[in-house]
Amino acid sequence: MESSQSYRILLDMLRSELSKALNVMSGESNTPRGAIDEAVTRVLEAFNETLLEKFELVPKADYEAQASLVQNLIAQLSELEERLEKLERASLTSG
Repeated sequence: MESSQSYRILLDMLRSELSKALNVMSGESNTPRGAIDEAVTRVLEAFNETLLEKFELVPKADYEAQASLVQNLIAQLSELEERLEKLERASLTSG
């Protein structure tokens, strides 16, 4: 789940940068710092949920099983192509 960890790191960095910017802004406004933090957190969590809903996640074991199956099929196809090529060569030389 490297991409998931990368995604979380990215969100944490974004949250940190937003927090820094809002610290500067909160010094210039009457909005309490806690309210700003809550608003940023709600927006980021909503963004997180929206983004994750777009992905079709499968268990790692299922993915690995399918990847293995595809590799086996590729190997079988390669073998069949070689056999077909030999048969075609044999029919050209005998015919």
